[in-house]
Amino acid sequence: MERVLKDRYKREFVEVVCPICRKTQIIAVPEEPMPKCDKCKREMVIKEVLTEGKY
Repeated sequence: MERVLKDRYKREFVEVVCPICRKTQIIAVPEEPMPKCDKCKREMVIKEVLTEGKY
């Protein structure tokens, strides 16, 4: 049981945004690489760390 909870908190969900067109996406870090915007082809940047409901 302890291992399950420990593994759960290894990843953090973050909202990323394209600096050009402002398209947003939610990813899990560090499991997923930082995505590139489909439209602009620029690397997205972190907008917000999503923590609501975890604690």
